[in-house]
Amino acid sequence: MRDTGQCINVDAGGKAFMVDGTQVNQLTLQALVKKQVLIPCGKDLFGQGVTAYRISEEAIAA
Repeated sequence: MRDTGQCINVDAGGKAFMVDGTQVNQLTLQALVKKQVLIPCGKDLFGQGVTAYRISEEAIAA
């Protein structure tokens, strides 16, 4: 993910997926967001829900 710049996408049902379709465990996603390894990079059309996450610059530098 770091090398390719991919994002983790979240569908309308709240399930997270990599670009290649690999499902991301919800607990893993929440833990990485809490540690600020992943940060939101997309919102839904109404600007309310997060639809994508990317690796934070701090995590890339580490």
